[in-house]
Amino acid sequence: MSKETIGTLVVVVLKARHLRDKHSFYKQDPYAVISLNGVTRRTKADIKGGQHPVWDEELRFPVYKDSIDLHRELKVECWSKEPKADDMIGQGKMNIEETLTTGEFDDWIQMYEPSGQARGEVYLEMTFYAAGPPPVRRPSKLLPKDRLARP
Repeated sequence: MSKETIGTLVVVVLKARHLRDKHSFYKQDPYAVISLNGVTRRTKADIKGGQHPVWDEELRFPVYKDSIDLHRELKVECWSKEPKADDMIGQGKMNIEETLTTGEFDDWIQMYEPSGQARGEVYLEMTFYAAGPPPVRRPSKLLPKDRLARP
């Protein structure tokens, strides 16, 4: 049985704030990884983005008809690009059911360490487009001066 797609979720990974940075002498190169429905996509690393990286990258995910939790949970992870093995900065999850109903979501997602300690936030702008013609990116709710500004 094949999965029936009901639309596309467009996720704009805009920026992050207050991420944990283990480096003392230089800033980390963070990137974000988003997963939904077994599909994983990532942003480019923000070179020397440190604790307040800016990505402004659009990622697209198929949304399936069945409403089991697996297909409604968006997983967000932040990683630091390292020479040998990348370090996880934090991870967070959110249910996208309300976003599928309202059509959009713009807010901060809290990141946590696996131990449960808070480790910063990632700002996501999401828009759900029902199956049909390809979606077009909509304007941001943030003011232009705040959109890509670091705190």
